[in-house]
Amino acid sequence: MQVLLKCRGSVIPKALVWSVPCALLTVLLHIYWGDVKGDANTELEGIGTIWSGYTFVLGFLIVFRSNQAYSRFWESVTLFHQTSGEWMSAFSNLLAFCTEEEEKQGEVADFRNLLMRLMSLLHCTALQTMCELKDDSLEVLDVGGLSKKSMLHLKTSPDRCETVLLWIERMILDADRNSVLHVPAPVLSRAFQELSRGMVGVTNMRKIREVPFPFPYSQYLSFMLITYWLLSPIIASQMVLRPWWAGIIVFVVCTSYFTLFYIAQEIDQPFGEDPNDLPVADMQRDFNKKLSFLHNPLSYSVPGYNFDSIMSINVLDSSLSVIADIEDSDSEKDEVHRVSVPETAESWWEPLEPSVLQTKIQRLLPMQTRELGRLLCTLVEDSSIRATEMNEMNEMNEVTAAASSDTLAMLGPPSPASAPSAASPAGYARSGHVSHGSRSGRNRSHGYGVGGQGALKDWVSLGELSRKLDLHLEKHPESEVKQQLLLLSQALSGSLACEVSRI
Repeated sequence: MQVLLKCRGSVIPKALVWSVPCALLTVLLHIYWGDVKGDANTELEGIGTIWSGYTFVLGFLIVFRSNQAYSRFWESVTLFHQTSGEWMSAFSNLLAFCTEEEEKQGEVADFRNLLMRLMSLLHCTALQTMCELKDDSLEVLDVGGLSKKSMLHLKTSPDRCETVLLWIERMILDADRNSVLHVPAPVLSRAFQELSRGMVGVTNMRKIREVPFPFPYSQYLSFMLITYWLLSPIIASQMVLRPWWAGIIVFVVCTSYFTLFYIAQEIDQPFGEDPNDLPVADMQRDFNKKLSFLHNPLSYSVPGYNFDSIMSINVLDSSLSVIADIEDSDSEKDEVHRVSVPETAESWWEPLEPSVLQTKIQRLLPMQTRELGRLLCTLVEDSSIRATEMNEMNEMNEVTAAASSDTLAMLGPPSPASAPSAASPAGYARSGHVSHGSRSGRNRSHGYGVGGQGALKDWVSLGELSRKLDLHLEKHPESEVKQQLLLLSQALSGSLACEVSRI
């Protein structure tokens, strides 16, 4: 319904300008002209066959015109995105080809800055040569530092896009000769190929602008539409028995013909200022944003990866929200990840849907086993489990608490980063975050992880906790939070298996 009521970009109002008067004229002629209608009117006998042939030719021409306009529209869109993609790929390749020699870093920085600005200027001049805008001012990255003599030369150029492309190609050759680029010549030629393919796309887009739809087709189609608009009220008013039906039929058919005609005119040349044209200014702005982002050193630097990191991320959404829970420290060797921890166990472990709880458990897995042990103790002690025999439940709590105490004793005193505050129940850290260090490869020769051999014993203790928890679940299938405990048990078992396989 929202699409039907939207006026911006619609061609139906233009078609109604023709169809409404045509329908009204049909009704008036039906009422005031002649008394004999339909098959009884011998004056129009045989005209139906001739009129059907005329409308067939008219419909064929309109469909042909619409198909051609639709093809031109999508070809323009395809060529534009192909050109932008080729030039952006060439830009990223050239950034990657830069040398890493310390004495050349000043020249590399100058090359990257100038390349980014010339690529923005290249894209801007390409759009300006294709578009029909009253104000063709487009956003570019700062080119105020370019030579005034060169800018004056560009102003008088018959093809500014080709001129800027030549500047870029010459700059690449100079950089290669001065050892600013460190790449074999066959690989460097890929950048030239992508730049040239982008220029071919620009030339094809200019073809769509400079070569319109053939004039004879447009002229004859317009003539047939006007003829139809004049004759359809006369024929319909005499061949249809009821005036209102005659008006409705003429209104619908006339609206359809003129709507298709205006749609073809609207999308035939998409580089303009009409509502259905491509957003040229936004395209240039997006291209500049991509250039600026790729120019950032983090974009063309290979990200580091710590193969001993405790953090494990196996699922990502489009917003990368899980990355918000990770804060990298300045030290590359001692990387610290912070994971949010709930204020109380009750608010975290209240009955939830299994899928929701599974997500929360996965977020807890990267934490230190000390914190997992405390969570497990609090869960078993504080959750509202309805056991048939309280003695069995108390026995389970005692076993779990004892195992967790053994775990904490093996780990030794908590580190300052993860030490719980005095006001925190069940050993939780009220700071809202729990930090854990990464395990470097040097620790492997003396044990495992940050705690050496003690950390390995800690994981074995947690495995024992998991097995005892499984036994408890078998005895009490009616537990209110059975599904939650089962998921936590599976998570702990999976984490234990992962850690043992990595030793």
